[in-house]
Amino acid sequence: MSTVREITQGGPARGSASTTWLGSLVGTVAETLGVPFAALEVDGRIVTGVGAWPERVERVPLGYGVETVGALVLPPVRRRDALLLDALVGQLARAVRAASVAEAAVHASRELAGAHVPGGLVAALTAARALGGAAVEVWPLPALHPAVEAAAYRIAVEALTNAARHAPGAPARVRIRTRGDFLDVAVTDSGPGVPAGFTAGAGVHAMRGWAAAVGGVCVVRRGLPGTLVEAMLPLVPAPVVPAQRTPVD
Repeated sequence: MSTVREITQGGPARGSASTTWLGSLVGTVAETLGVPFAALEVDGRIVTGVGAWPERVERVPLGYGVETVGALVLPPVRRRDALLLDALVGQLARAVRAASVAEAAVHASRELAGAHVPGGLVAALTAARALGGAAVEVWPLPALHPAVEAAAYRIAVEALTNAARHAPGAPARVRIRTRGDFLDVAVTDSGPGVPAGFTAGAGVHAMRGWAAAVGGVCVVRRGLPGTLVEAMLPLVPAPVVPAQRTPVD
């Protein structure tokens, strides 16, 4: 099965390496399930697919933890293939998220190039408390690489901004400390928490991109209570350069 880049329904994106790579995975899904059509929908838009659009389709959410990253669109699948479909959906969801983080990292790398935090991380975060009145707890830190310091600051401020927007009035807390060779940035609030099946917005994508740009990771999950945003950033940046993937990878 070859990747189809022109599907009438939705108008897929074209040309990017990640689209070609994801298209090969969608083709694998169709072949494994024995269906003549399958497509990948992200942010309400078909980005790649195989086969001709059938009369009846079903959208299977691509969940990653508590988050929805898109949907697999395909004809109704036989009930006996439900377990196989679950496994394929999980694989595709991980691939979609990896591609999304890689693209965000490329953009974030440009933002962090030559960036610095005026007055240092502690002073800047103390000033940023006005975003939501959060308590700021900073443990003793070594001298930080400018890119890591800038990534930590931007992630903390974006997480506080999201907390103020989605849990107004709920107490929030920022904690920054080192854990081994990593800088641990954690922002918590005591609001209603992340709803099941939520779709990440621009703020979450940006935080993941800033983390990935220095070789780290950022996760958003339910807290006890509320929401937890946590980033683990290497003290020595190790930028991850997205690999150029092809359908034979």
